[in-house]
Order: sequence, then C-alpha cells, then structure tokens
Amino acid sequence: MLEIGVIGYGTRINAIVKGLIDTGEVKLAAVMDVDIETVKERYGDNIDFSDVDFYSDADEMLKAEKLDGVCIGTRCSLHTHYAMLVAKYNIPLL
Repeated sequence: MLEIGVIGYGTRINAIVKGLIDTGEVKLAAVMDVDIETVKERYGDNIDFSDVDFYSDADEMLKAEKLDGVCIGTRCSLHTHYAMLVAKYNIPLL
C-alpha cells in the first residue's frame, strides 16, 4: 500500500485523495495545513483521519514521515515552493 502525504488540504485535493483511497492501494498518512481543525471539520465525514498525522509545517512532515508520494493542494502561487521542498527529500509528486 502506498502511503501519501498532502500539503495544503482543500476541496479539490480532497476529491483527489478520496479517489486514491477508494482504489484500496493508497493510504493517507500525513497532512500539512495551516488550519488543521478546519480540515478535520470540513472533510472528516468524507475521509477517515483517525490514522493520519497532522502537521503545521511541511518540512517537519517530510522529515518525520516515510512517504511514497506527496500531493500538493495549496493555492497555485505556492505550488512551486512546496514542489521544490518535496524534491529535496526525493519523494515523488502525485
């Protein structure tokens, strides 16, 4: 099973993650977001967050987790910043 992380959790990435989880081959392992409580409130009925580690710092998440891939769900102006950070850890972007 592939373990993935998400940087910036919103409506669009929620749909992508749900589709990946529904394949039965992907597990959401970690989420980095600046507003963790809102993520849990808005999407907790759609995604089971009980086994997900939450972080408020992307670098901390990438150091702490053994991820097979990362999805970036931030606003577009932050994609490059986070993609370059993920690349430093040699983790595939999904």
